[in-house]
Amino acid sequence: MSSPARWKCAPLRGIRPMLDIDQSALGADVALIGVEKRFDGNTVLSRLDLTIRAGEFLSIVGKSGCGKSTLLRLLSGLDQPSSGDIRVDGLTPEDGREDIRLMFQEPRLLPWARVIDNVMVGLPEGGPVAERHARAEAALREVQLADKAAEWPANLSGGQRQRVALARALVSRPRLLAFDEPLGALDALTRLVMQDLILQVKREEAFTAVLVTHDVTEAVALSDRVIVLDAGRVAREVVIDIPHPRPRGDARLAALEAEILGAIFAEGGPVRSAAGGTQLSG
Repeated sequence: MSSPARWKCAPLRGIRPMLDIDQSALGADVALIGVEKRFDGNTVLSRLDLTIRAGEFLSIVGKSGCGKSTLLRLLSGLDQPSSGDIRVDGLTPEDGREDIRLMFQEPRLLPWARVIDNVMVGLPEGGPVAERHARAEAALREVQLADKAAEWPANLSGGQRQRVALARALVSRPRLLAFDEPLGALDALTRLVMQDLILQVKREEAFTAVLVTHDVTEAVALSDRVIVLDAGRVAREVVIDIPHPRPRGDARLAALEAEILGAIFAEGGPVRSAAGGTQLSG
């Protein structure tokens, strides 16, 4: 895994960390032990074991219905496992934890609130108004929307609305940020820009990131590691030990994409793979 300090993302104007603090302390360690989730007798996740290292960028891919979004809801505390244990820095993810945030495919902005007020929704209630406002402004600077603070959501493009949603997730300074297909509704060019932005804020803020996506190219471009879910279990794990920035069209990335797609559509036991393509039964 490439540590945040070694990443070499292309710089984006106006991006800077919200705090001058020890970035290495921000990411959360995550452990899932024997996690199962059942709905009306249907098992979505089956005895799932997974460890996510502090500061890691993990992507989860797989066929529809394999349990990707369910896993994110469990990690973010929006749902509880039927059995098994989930720990984020040793604690159970509970509703209201400010160090865990989930970003959805839809921005889910309040249409009657200006951009700055939508971002402040991500802060705990209470506290000095000036401080809350300052934190929201800092988050908007991170996503390059400082000049849109007074706008209404209806006046923004789709990409800008997603940037506001990202700022709302960042404003509480999460240690774990989960992304549920956040770029799926964007056009191709805007999607690429947003990928670069996510990498940049990830490098600056050093949170642990978990991305669910149907876009294998996106997963390979962003992640330190990609796991393939199948029938509620980890069917394959691919470590991407290629430093950022990762040139689009790189043959190594294309080979990894093909490997992951093959794992999604093939049957067989779990396989662990490194960037070099060597496979070990496991």
